[in-house]
Amino acid sequence: MLDLKQLDNIFNADSLKQYNADEAALLRQRKKIRLIKIMFPAVAAALVGLLAVIPSLQDRNEFSIKISKPLRNEIEKLHVENSVLYVTDKSNRVNTFTAENIDETSPGSQLVKLQNPRGKMPTSDEHWIDIEAPTGFYDQNTKVFSLVDTVVAKYSDNMTARTEEMYYDSNESRAFGNKPIIADGKFGHINAEAFEYLTDKELLRFKGKTNIVTDATQFGSKIDINADKKVELYRSQQKLVATGNAVMTKAELKVNGDVLTAVFAKDKNGKNTISDFYGDGNVVVDNGKNKVFADHLKTFFKKSGGANSAIDRIEMTGNVKTKNAEGEVYAQKGVYYPDSGEVKLFDDVVIVKDGNHMRGDAAETNLNTGVSKMGAGSKGRISGVIYEDGLKVNK
Repeated sequence: MLDLKQLDNIFNADSLKQYNADEAALLRQRKKIRLIKIMFPAVAAALVGLLAVIPSLQDRNEFSIKISKPLRNEIEKLHVENSVLYVTDKSNRVNTFTAENIDETSPGSQLVKLQNPRGKMPTSDEHWIDIEAPTGFYDQNTKVFSLVDTVVAKYSDNMTARTEEMYYDSNESRAFGNKPIIADGKFGHINAEAFEYLTDKELLRFKGKTNIVTDATQFGSKIDINADKKVELYRSQQKLVATGNAVMTKAELKVNGDVLTAVFAKDKNGKNTISDFYGDGNVVVDNGKNKVFADHLKTFFKKSGGANSAIDRIEMTGNVKTKNAEGEVYAQKGVYYPDSGEVKLFDDVVIVKDGNHMRGDAAETNLNTGVSKMGAGSKGRISGVIYEDGLKVNK
């Protein structure tokens, strides 16, 4: 142990007086050497301490020398190359994603960035969806993938969709996006403002203004479908539901309504045909010449070759109205036969023609000829026949 008192004696000038000049010089040289031996470790320790202090001074902009040092987040952030992520959804289906690089966005954040992610998401049956994008993110806490910048989703049943963003929540088995989407496939073409896909329900929902144009080779003829709120496709049920000022047009026949529902089936040639059709709320059937209005309608099809191919009749209920150039007929129930233009009406029937009003329990009108007549209803009331082809029509 170093004795401080002895150290003081070394530098005491009085202690040098007892020696002659030569001896004193030699003693001074020895003392210098001893001093260097003692001070060198102290100087080294001071330099080490200075190196520890310099970075903190640099961080506070109190020191002008630039010291290169590894940043803390560069050491602690996750970085993996050419990796594979396996994520299990609530139905124990495994979703597989690959990426060129996976980088944690910040230390311990559990949010990782994926470069060129590619994924395969199984559905509830034998089909799957392949997705790819230039950039993606995965939140390990919420188990939500987000893909951005030209996302492409390919459904194994020959459908390809493109959008600018897509999210996949593995907890809910739900994919969705809030940017415009375009989809093409053997069924036809789709444009929509947003979308949602529920894997377990096999429900593909297009949101906002949506337009669907079916392929004539798959459906026998082209069908245009438009809606302002949404169009839902139930794959397992082969059902389509259009909501919000919905319009379906097939050949010369156009149907409008708040909600329109079509169920499809395949004929013996493998083509899709409409097997059931429903309309609810402000329904209008327009064949280009005449219009039929109702709150609700149900369409019945003719059977041809084991499949439904043409409309047999349309049954209507609630505020039924027929309209052509000859006049208008109102009722609460009606049956419309598009081929012949004949409409049979029941309950609170009112015929309006040339300013005349006639009332009864039942009536028949032919939209092609303009002939309307009252018939026997449940109460047995018959008011007569109206046939005024030569009279001037009030418009």
